[in-house]
Amino acid sequence: MSIEPEHFIDELHHVIAAGDLIKGTILLDHVTDLTGPEQNKVVTVLGKAEGDVVIPLLSRLLVRHDLAIPPLVIRTMLLGKVMNYPDQLLTVLQDPGMEPKNVFVQLAGEIGLSLAIPEIMSKLSSSQDVDFMSDCLLALGDIGDSSATNILSDFLYSGRRQLVLAAIKGLSQIDTPTSVRRLFERMGTDSELDLLILDGFARLEDTLALEHLNMALQSQQAYIRNYTKEKLTKIGAKAIPLLTENLLRTDNIDLLVHSLNVLGFIGDLSAVRAIRKLLHNEPADANVRFAAYESLGMMPLAKGAYVLADGLVDPVDQVRIAAAKAIEWNCDDILIAGVQNLVTGGGKDAVLIIEAFLGSESHKMVLALYDTPHFKEVTFDFLSKQAHPDLLRQYQLFFKDNGHADFAMRLASGAAEKNEEGRLIFAVDDSRMILGIYKNTLFQLDMDVKLFEFPAMAVAEALQDKPDIIITDLNMPEVSGIDLARQLRKKYDKVALPIIMVTTQSDSPDHKEAYEAGVNKIINKPFTTEDIKIAIEEVGG
Repeated sequence: MSIEPEHFIDELHHVIAAGDLIKGTILLDHVTDLTGPEQNKVVTVLGKAEGDVVIPLLSRLLVRHDLAIPPLVIRTMLLGKVMNYPDQLLTVLQDPGMEPKNVFVQLAGEIGLSLAIPEIMSKLSSSQDVDFMSDCLLALGDIGDSSATNILSDFLYSGRRQLVLAAIKGLSQIDTPTSVRRLFERMGTDSELDLLILDGFARLEDTLALEHLNMALQSQQAYIRNYTKEKLTKIGAKAIPLLTENLLRTDNIDLLVHSLNVLGFIGDLSAVRAIRKLLHNEPADANVRFAAYESLGMMPLAKGAYVLADGLVDPVDQVRIAAAKAIEWNCDDILIAGVQNLVTGGGKDAVLIIEAFLGSESHKMVLALYDTPHFKEVTFDFLSKQAHPDLLRQYQLFFKDNGHADFAMRLASGAAEKNEEGRLIFAVDDSRMILGIYKNTLFQLDMDVKLFEFPAMAVAEALQDKPDIIITDLNMPEVSGIDLARQLRKKYDKVALPIIMVTTQSDSPDHKEAYEAGVNKIINKPFTTEDIKIAIEEVGG
């Protein structure tokens, strides 16, 4: 059938003016007899026109797949129309002859058409098309009306994963106590779903969602805790009140440590007072003290940095190093003078303080202490007998570059060489401070060590060139210690490659999961050189 384009356009104008949907539908049945540019002119006319038939006619063009016009062009034009006349979209949804309805359900969600909720629910309950059902669930979430909470919640437990994912995404758009509670109740059986739910809480950022994120921080599952820490860190200042309130929960060591970690990553000064108060109460657990000083070290303390000096004489060396690093980041003349006085007093405390600043590579404080009594003797003894050769060489150059060439030469004369090559250990931890401790600790045990701040890199290298033993942290972003073990066990058994996991986490389901993943031995932070030695011997070192 030959159609004159001018006649077609004239007839289209007439149909629009008369509001005659039947004739308009018949006319559009012949639109494919036009060329591509002529079809485009038809869509342009509809896009510029007003009237009751415009949206139904554009809708009929949108569901066709035989046009030369990209569907996105028609969809964009239709979206602009239905935003002004949403009731007409509802009419299209109710029209049994307008199929498929996926795109119209999507448009209802995009414009937040609450009037469409009953129709979408009805079609959802009667459909067996998973893709269409998924679109309905997502649209209900986009509309965001609480009346859809129950039906979305029902699909959280659907046997079809696509629908479960859509229900989670949809429900996370409805910001009510019930919707948040239903999502939280769904957690715990599937890691992908759990992380999707946490994403939803993080997007909401209201009090209730933050409370549930905070509850997830106490999860027994490492992947949930680590992901939650990332989300809370990105949320930032809004999360601080809940996190500082956690610091009052002195009976929950794991929660204290995780909260302190996140507060440090956020780095907001409003958290300083709560952390200082926690330290003032002298927490018995060294992990808490370490995390507190490490957190303070990530904040510009200005006034009140003197609180850090107490950590320099902590009985646990890792806590002393964390306090020293925090002082390095916050040192001023008053704090320097206070530390100099502590060192000048001599005794065991002076030795511990000097070694802490050396071990933490706190160069400003090392220079500030250079002329204090006993500094050179303690420094020489520590660097020549306890420190890794790399640290010794670093300080040789440091003292030489800062006008102390004689002392640098003295350090060179005291450099110790290992008698034989030790076993190769991969040490994996996302804390650079802990990695530095591993380096010196394993050197003292006559081990060669390679450090990895990013566990994925450790896995890749171990699969190519196997070390003798791997020591790994549990709680790390992206790849946890359990993930690391699972990946390596695909190639190496427990005898071929022993894995030691070091964690602040108390005995929990994580430990069981770690052993099931192939970890040989678990030890707790803070660890001593003797702890590491015994663990290496037990796994076959």
